[in-house]
Amino acid sequence: MSDTKPITSKLGIGVAAANHHVGVKRLRIAYKKLREPLLTVLLAFQIFILFVMPCLRAMGFHISHNIVYWFLLIFAALATLLSRSRKAMVMMIISIILSIAGIIWHNEQPDFLTDAISGTGQVLTQISLLWAVSSAVFGPGRTTYHRVLGAVVMYLGIGMIFTSLDIFLARTIPDAFTGLPADSAALREALTYFNFSALTTSGFGDIVPMHPIARSLANIESICGQLFPATLLARLVGFHGAKDSKKREGIGL
Repeated sequence: MSDTKPITSKLGIGVAAANHHVGVKRLRIAYKKLREPLLTVLLAFQIFILFVMPCLRAMGFHISHNIVYWFLLIFAALATLLSRSRKAMVMMIISIILSIAGIIWHNEQPDFLTDAISGTGQVLTQISLLWAVSSAVFGPGRTTYHRVLGAVVMYLGIGMIFTSLDIFLARTIPDAFTGLPADSAALREALTYFNFSALTTSGFGDIVPMHPIARSLANIESICGQLFPATLLARLVGFHGAKDSKKREGIGL
């Protein structure tokens, strides 16, 4: 009897280890299946934040500035699921904590320090987002339409980074831009409009960067806006189209 107990316990440990291995394997398979469709979900979420929410505010729906922040944090949390890098995940978690601390502290005592903490958290969050999405878009594997949409997420993410930088600049240097509203939510919407106009080089002149830093940021953003679609996005779409043509040739279409 004494000899059978160790054997039984070893068998139990072996079964538990096998079940754990099977469970981990199933989670990895599910993660791989959901990873690329999550890029499409992120794009839909991004479009809602950038373009739908301002329209809802203009139609009379009350959407406070803090709600926009929380939507951005949820967006960032979804992006962490894409990350294969532990460094990117740690950076994302730290930036989310900084963003939440900055939001709460800014509501209690708005000053330069709280703006700096909140702005740093937002910029780091969006850089982490680009890191995580780029690993999914340009990682090994075939080029799917989810990856192409993920590249669009990266392109819009560039505009979001510069929007956060300009918000911090506008709060610290009041005369950095002309034509900006004083309300926090309206300020974010106006600078979102300005930055995507700069990103696509379609500025209309209603908001003008006056400070040298603001002008430099606008110039850098315009350069990024021209290079990204012409190089990375075009290459990715080209890969996707080439693989589709090979499939058609293979089935005789």
